[in-house]
Amino acid sequence: MIVTTRVYIADISALKETPVFERFLGQVPEYRQKKAMSFKFPKGKMQSLGVGLLLKRACRDAGFEGADNHIAYGENGKPYLVDFPEVHFNLSHSGERVMCVISPFEVGCDVEIIKGDRGKLAERFFKPEESAWIKHFETLEAQSEAFYRLWTLKECYMKVTGRGLSLMPDMFALHMDELENVTLFHDGKRLEYSFREIDLHDGYRYAYCIKNDGFIAPSEIKQVQFT
Repeated sequence: MIVTTRVYIADISALKETPVFERFLGQVPEYRQKKAMSFKFPKGKMQSLGVGLLLKRACRDAGFEGADNHIAYGENGKPYLVDFPEVHFNLSHSGERVMCVISPFEVGCDVEIIKGDRGKLAERFFKPEESAWIKHFETLEAQSEAFYRLWTLKECYMKVTGRGLSLMPDMFALHMDELENVTLFHDGKRLEYSFREIDLHDGYRYAYCIKNDGFIAPSEIKQVQFT
C-alpha cells in the first residue's frame, strides 16, 4: 500500500515531433494508444498520450507495474485501477501540460493554462464571496491568476467526489485565508478534504484535492521530461 501522494507534471511539447510521439506511443497500453489516436487534432493526441505516460510512470514508481493496463470507470466517468482499487489516481491536461496524481486517498487534480481576464466567468460560476476575493487584487494579471487558482481547486473537488460536472462550481464555496489555506464549504465546513496548489511559474496553475479525513498526507512532486 502506498503512503505518499505523488504528483507528476510534464511538458508535452516534445511530442510534437512525430518520431518522439511514435516512440512513446509504443510504451503505453493498447487502450491508451487507441484513445490517443482517436483524437482528430495533434494536441488531443499529445495530451492523451502524455497523461497515459505519466500514469504508467506513477504506477511503476508506486510498485504497481502494469496496473495502468487495467482501467475502469465509475458512474460519472472517474477512472480507477481494476487490480488495485485501494490506490487512487486522477489525470488532467491543458495546453502543453499534463498532470497525474496517485495517492492512498481519493484524489482529484486539475491543470489550467492561464489565458487572461475571466471576471465574467467568475460572476457566472462562482459564489459572490469568491468573485469578491478575485476582485480584491489590484491588477488584472493578479485577478486572472486568482481566478485560475479557484477554478483549478474547484475542478479538483468536483473530480475527487466522482460527480464531475454534475456538481456545478456554484454549488459550493472555497475560502482562502490570509495564509492561503483553502477551506471547503459544501453543506457546511468540510474538513475531510485537503487542497494543495502548485505554481511552477510557467503560465499554468496546478492543484489537487484529497479526501484524507485529517490523516497525515505526505506528498512529493515530480517533473517528468519526455525526451
